[in-house]
Amino acid sequence: MTHLHYDHAGNLPAFPNATFHIQDREMAYGTGRCMCHERMRRPFATEGVVDAVRLVFQSRVRFHDGDGEIVPGCRVHLVGGHSKGLQVVTVATGGALLVIASDALHFQHYLENDGAFPLFADYLEVIEGYNKLRVLAGANGLIIPGHDPEVLQKFSPLAPDLQFARVLL
Repeated sequence: MTHLHYDHAGNLPAFPNATFHIQDREMAYGTGRCMCHERMRRPFATEGVVDAVRLVFQSRVRFHDGDGEIVPGCRVHLVGGHSKGLQVVTVATGGALLVIASDALHFQHYLENDGAFPLFADYLEVIEGYNKLRVLAGANGLIIPGHDPEVLQKFSPLAPDLQFARVLL
């Protein structure tokens, strides 16, 4: 899970055999003093955070303090910005590195003009995160934004029955 916001950490119990990876900073943020402030906790669902804590007590969470490996060829990288412990995921493919940006980059055009989704914990980390995404991707890598509807147009599914998302505006 890239971070604890409701749209990324909801439905964790639906994956009964999964081990979840999260940054130390994100768990501290989602369960700490920032959640005493209504505006800070808006993107967090209480049950999603409680589910994550339950998973810790079930030994199903692996914590990272910065960059770390999930399995060979798949790594997490601390970026922060949108949430204190936001992490992105890189996957080594046959030729290029795939950077799954999650909410480190909501929309592709933000990368081009240093824009930001209007919900963030640290704006400087958002902008510096864009540089980290570029470095991770390198010259041949692909950066996949977390909420950009154009992703569904740029990348076709492997099979028609794998098309599982719709854009609702």
